[in-house]
Formats: sequence, structure tokens, C-alpha cells
Amino acid sequence: MCKPTVISRKGDICVTQCVNCKIVNIWNRGVLISFSFEQFHAFIGATNGLEFDDYLEYSPDGVEVVILATPYPDLSLAFTRVEWYEFFAALNEAAYMQQIYQLVHF
Repeated sequence: MCKPTVISRKGDICVTQCVNCKIVNIWNRGVLISFSFEQFHAFIGATNGLEFDDYLEYSPDGVEVVILATPYPDLSLAFTRVEWYEFFAALNEAAYMQQIYQLVHF
């Protein structure tokens, strides 16, 4: 049975994991992104070190955003500067908490 545990929360971002299912869920308003544990760490590795200003674009209403492509060509994630930092802070904290849970529970 799935028993998700909150392993990080920053602003509107909440990261949960289920050790039984080995799934990490990233909750962000109306978007839910699910990864296996391995995919989650691969995603962090692939995005680690990305700088907001290196990918800066403007939304139609003139707000600075970064568009992060996904493996699905018709689906991208858009972040304001604050959302960007909250998102990656939450992911890094979640990865750290996974290590803590692994030490304590295994």
C-alpha cells in the first residue's frame, strides 16, 4: 500500500516519496511530476547547475521565465525566478532527505 511521505516543501513545491512503490512525486500547483527513485536522481543530475539567467526568456505578459523542456515535446515547464529557485531547492532537499531516510530505515 502506498504511504507517501513529504520529504521537502518550498513555497508551492512539495516533494513526496513512497518507499514501497519507489516513486517520488513533485507537486507544483496544478502539475504532478512522478519519477522512479532512479529517474529522480537522474533528473537532478541533468539539471544540477543550470542557471536561470542562462536560459532567460519572456512570457507573453513580459515576465522573466525559464522554459524547461521535458521528454514529451508538447509539454514544457515554465518557471519564474522565484519558482525556479524554490523548485531546485526542494529537489535538492528531497534528495538529501532520501539519504537520511535510507540511513535510518534500511
